[in-house]
Amino acid sequence: MTLPRLLVTLTLVLAVRSAAVAAPVHGVVFDDRNGNGGRDAGEPGLAGVGVSDGRTVVPTDAAGGYAFAALDGARLFVIKPRGWHPPVNALQLPLFQRRPAPDGAADFPLVAGDEPDRFRVLLFADPQPASLQEVGYFDRTLAAGLAGTRDFAFSVTLGDVVFDRHELDGPLAAAMARIGIPAYRVNGNHDLDLGAADDRRATASFEQAYGPSTYAFHHGRALFVALNDVRYLGGPRYIGGLRADQFEFLANLLRVTPRDELVVLLVHIPWFHPNPLNAETFRGADRARLYALLQDRPHTLWLSGHTHYQRHVFHGAAEGWTGAQPLHEYNVAAASGGFWGGPPDAQGIPLATMADGTPHGYGILTVDGTAARVDYRAARHPADYQIGLHAPVAARARTGYVSYYANVFNGHEGWTIESRVDDRAWNPMRRVLDWDPAYAKLYLEQDDRAVPRATPRLPDPVVCYHLWRSYLPADLPAGPHVIAVRATDPAGQSYTATRAVQVVAPQ
Repeated sequence: MTLPRLLVTLTLVLAVRSAAVAAPVHGVVFDDRNGNGGRDAGEPGLAGVGVSDGRTVVPTDAAGGYAFAALDGARLFVIKPRGWHPPVNALQLPLFQRRPAPDGAADFPLVAGDEPDRFRVLLFADPQPASLQEVGYFDRTLAAGLAGTRDFAFSVTLGDVVFDRHELDGPLAAAMARIGIPAYRVNGNHDLDLGAADDRRATASFEQAYGPSTYAFHHGRALFVALNDVRYLGGPRYIGGLRADQFEFLANLLRVTPRDELVVLLVHIPWFHPNPLNAETFRGADRARLYALLQDRPHTLWLSGHTHYQRHVFHGAAEGWTGAQPLHEYNVAAASGGFWGGPPDAQGIPLATMADGTPHGYGILTVDGTAARVDYRAARHPADYQIGLHAPVAARARTGYVSYYANVFNGHEGWTIESRVDDRAWNPMRRVLDWDPAYAKLYLEQDDRAVPRATPRLPDPVVCYHLWRSYLPADLPAGPHVIAVRATDPAGQSYTATRAVQVVAPQ
């Protein structure tokens, strides 16, 4: 249980002062040995722990005390160091933040606990319920399957916690609490107060439920930074980007974080443009400024949501990133999938497939020291269900260019995708940018119904960035055959899928 190395000795307030109204705040970060949330006799202060208002980062002194001029009205938060944990409430929400008292006082309890170099994080994006019924879908498909897990240190929800319905924050939090691990939240565009007067006030309901929309904490050898990157433009309008105080916060935070530590940024709106034909979705100037802050960091990972599909993007020179290694952004598939839409299963829960053919589910981040890998789990499926294989039921013999497709849900250019028919040799499949035909079939079928389903429609198909194609050999004899696909990730983990096809002799 060690405190961040540079925070221990830092004694200066590392912040660029701006013209914003400031108010004096002060308090103590202490070792809450009995876990009751209050400071009792014999509970010492903790030195070198960061406290922030979302702009300034101040380390506590030798007695655990801090004092600085904070943004007026800001929520203060402690930047959890390695080996220490804030208490959690009955909804498993970490109590790392508070509003200062009228006299500016705000104390923060921390509890000691072991933190190995290797740990796993549960990743949700866009649960986005629009009703109590949809909260129930999340509860029955995701929370129920994960309840009581001991495999994860904590979870993070990457925005659009609800779908413009703040009264659902409590019921959804109760469903997530069943999982039994500390649960952090990131603000999304559907978590805004749409009638707010300005950008800062647009997150009032989110912050009332969960705490500040920009914050940070250490876990193991990693620094996690949650950044509210939804810039409110009035009504339902928004764009991706950061405010000046958020850039100051990140710069101040990185100054007191060892350079060899893994930096994981948690946001809602991705850096990349989801569709090349769309207008700008994240301000280019802000992305360039973020690149500049992170480019000398050898270990970085960016986690985002928002799109309701799944994609890996490796930012490089073409995008303006000048770091030694490409910057990996994992855009996590939505927990709500295609907005809780599509045909219902036997339990009445919509299929909720996403517009790129990925089933709804959750991501898994595994951190080992400063190395990170990400995996995906489809809800309502076993862990090894990683490939959606589409092929014809039957094909005529001696017919060329009969295609079949493999949607490797978590795949990207670094994966090796191969296929074969029966016991023939494995051959590489070709990556294509196209609609997933299995999803397109589901989507088009709903247009043929004389009576629309009661469940929401599946959204329009989008290009799938993890789709591979191959063709049936034209020399297959008539009879039954088996197509097999093998997908191997960069770490050497392989997954397989098979599908039967009947080759029919020509009449």
